[in-house]
Parts: sequence; C-alpha cells; structure tokens
Amino acid sequence: MSNNLFSWKKFIIVLLLGVGIWILIPNIIGLKQSFELLNKIKYWALLLAILSESFFYIGSTILTQTVLKMTKDTLRFRDILKISIMDSFSLQFLPFGTLGEATVNYYFYRLKKIRTSHILMMFVSRTITIWLIFAIIYLIGVAFSPTNSQMDTTKMLIIWLIYLVAFIFLFYLIYLYYKKELLTKRVLRFVNLLNIVIKIFYAKKIPSEKIPPYVDKIYEATDIMSKNRKLQLSAIFGGLLYWIGDIACLYFAFLGFGFQPNIAIVIFAYCITKIISILSFIPGGIGITEASLSLIFIGFGVPPSISLAAVLVFRLISFWLPIPIGLASFLSLQKNYYKINLQETNI
Repeated sequence: MSNNLFSWKKFIIVLLLGVGIWILIPNIIGLKQSFELLNKIKYWALLLAILSESFFYIGSTILTQTVLKMTKDTLRFRDILKISIMDSFSLQFLPFGTLGEATVNYYFYRLKKIRTSHILMMFVSRTITIWLIFAIIYLIGVAFSPTNSQMDTTKMLIIWLIYLVAFIFLFYLIYLYYKKELLTKRVLRFVNLLNIVIKIFYAKKIPSEKIPPYVDKIYEATDIMSKNRKLQLSAIFGGLLYWIGDIACLYFAFLGFGFQPNIAIVIFAYCITKIISILSFIPGGIGITEASLSLIFIGFGVPPSISLAAVLVFRLISFWLPIPIGLASFLSLQKNYYKINLQETNI
C-alpha cells in the first residue's frame, strides 16, 4: 500500500518544479517591475486581461473534450480543465514545450484510464486544430498590419524569415499527412524523444511496434472529424478561444495603460513571438518573449514605456500566474489518483 501512497519519482518531480520556481522568481528580469506596474494600471482593464486569459484555458478544455469524443472517451470538464492548466504550465516551464505538453497529456490521461492510442489521437488532433487556427489568425494579422513600420530592413527580414520557416513547417506537416509511410517514420522519431521524457514522469514507455496502429488512428480521427459537423464547430470554437483569449489578454494590457493598439499589430507581434519562443530552448521563452514583443511594438510606433509596461503585465498574467496554479492542479490530480488507488486496494 505504501507504494501506492508515495512515489519517490513524483516527489522528485514536485521538488524540482518547486526549486525551479524558487530560482526563477527572483532572477527573471521584469517580474518585480510587473508587480509595481499593477499600481498604475486601470483595474477594469487588468480584470478583463485576466478574464481573457481564462478563456485560453477554457478553449483548451473545450477542444480537448471535443477530440476525446471522437474515441467516445468522457471526462468531467473540471478534470480536463485541470489538465489543460497543467498543459500550459508544461509549455511555459519545461524546455521543448510541446514535448513537455505531450508528456503531461500522456501521464495524466493514463491516470484517468484513457487508452494510449486514444491519448495520441487526442493530442495529434488537438495540435493540428490549434496550429491551423494559429496560421489563419497570423495571416489575418499580417494582412491588416500597417505598412509604415519604423523597424529597419534587417529586423523585418528576420521576422519574415521566421514567418516563412513556420509556414514551411506547417505545409511540411500537411505533406506528411498525404505520405503515410513517411509520417510513420517521423512519428517514430518523435516517440523516441517522448520516451526519454516519459522515463522521468512515468515508468512505462510507448512501444515502438504500436506506432503504425497509432498513425492509423490519426487518419481515423480526421475522417471522424470531417464527417461530423458538430465536432468540427466545437473544435474550431475551442481553438479560437484558445488563441483569442491569450491575444486579448495582451490587448487589454495595453488598454490598461491608456493606449489602444492596432489589433492587427497585436496579432502580428503575438504570433511572431510565439513562433520564436517555441523555437527557443528556454522554458517559457523567458527574456525572448519580453524582448521580441517589446521591440516589435516599438518598431510599429508604440511608445517604449507603454510597450514594456504592457508586455510585462501580459507576461505576469500569462506566464507567472499559471505556474503556481499549474502546480496546484498537479498536486490535486495526484491526490485524487492516490485516493482512487487506496480505494481499489481496500476492495
């Protein structure tokens, strides 16, 4: 029974996360300034920014719940919301964010008795939906952004290069979808990397021999989604809430300091920065996100003081607040898991 109630592996994970937070908080540039800026911000805008960020998690939960329905798996909205918060926490805090998110998904949904093949289908379907919607939102931002940028040619070329690389990768994924054999090989590589991380969180690896059937599940998922209009609309709605909530948080952060930015510029700057932070090896894109967002806004003529202030408040809400909330979600899910194990042991 003691093995069910206590796990050194889980204890070490929580300890490392706690130490990481303890080290990061006093050393990250901007956190102290962020709290100081709260005395100057308009509180109605701050509340709207926090409310908008909550839609980010609600959208993630709706999308996850929708794709789980494809495999006829049902979980309580509250439980999926907790895991969605953990997803954001892993994306922000762990290096190789998407890999960390996949690990968190696998670990906690396995605790909820969801089959591995269904978890993979859910993760892939959700990821495809999220990034297709991201691509559309980014194109809108690019199309409607003002052309009178004050950024020099070199910076603009770098931004467009990032844009080009991101969309080449997107179209490469679409290409892989139509090349099933090649897709299987790439998924095998991804799973090998994933298994390295899983060793830290969960003892059982994903068997390589099961990958081809899992790939079949991807095609099964897209087939189900393409034939079910209700699932399509629900997934799109969840994906839109996911991105719009985060972007709106940034927008209201500017309003809090009395500046109304062009919404297309906000979308453009947000999307470029999101791509840069994902490509970086730094957890949460710390420093990179603040710098790139501020520089892009300044390049489009936003006063430097307002740019920095709004970005720091946005990061306080979207990055720092999810860390303790995500840790609390982790502990809550673990506590429920131990209760279930204890009940099963006593039967």
